[in-house]
Amino acid sequence: MDAFSEGWAVKGSMQAIRRRGVPSAVQGAGSDRVTEFDAFLGRVEPLLRVALVATYGPVDGAVALGDAMSWAWEHFDTTRLMDNPVGYLYRVGQSSTRRTRPRAIPTNRSMPARTADDAAMSPDIAAAVNRLPASQRTAVMLVHAFGWKQRDVAELLGVTPSTVQQSLQRGIARLTDELSETEGPRP
Repeated sequence: MDAFSEGWAVKGSMQAIRRRGVPSAVQGAGSDRVTEFDAFLGRVEPLLRVALVATYGPVDGAVALGDAMSWAWEHFDTTRLMDNPVGYLYRVGQSSTRRTRPRAIPTNRSMPARTADDAAMSPDIAAAVNRLPASQRTAVMLVHAFGWKQRDVAELLGVTPSTVQQSLQRGIARLTDELSETEGPRP
């Protein structure tokens, strides 16, 4: 199984999370709690998945998602009352990636092309994005690749919108510089 398939095999939503250890916690849990968690999962998991995969790639992002959602289940009494559970769980997933060996974001099939122009982009772009610092990579990926608003990224990361804007500007400037060096001067 290649890295792409391995990463997305982990993503099976509630079933994958339960396989990661939640069934023992479910024993003795009321069906109301499980139903409430399923609803919570439906709201939180898609946003959290995009953020973690944009930051850490499909493999590590999916693992971080599983860790964060497992933590959410174990501490659901606290998690469900939070004002910003996605932001908090993003930090939980972020912490879980520190315990593992960092890997490069796989570039083959990791992001489907959205337009004909996207398909014709230089293969150096994915490698250049992978070399950005995490804060810049997250801002660039969420805003430009996934179409998030800067204020939504700021809320997720627990920073101000101006911090996201600064990370975004620096990331785009760094990508522009790096990619213009690889392409050489234009006619």
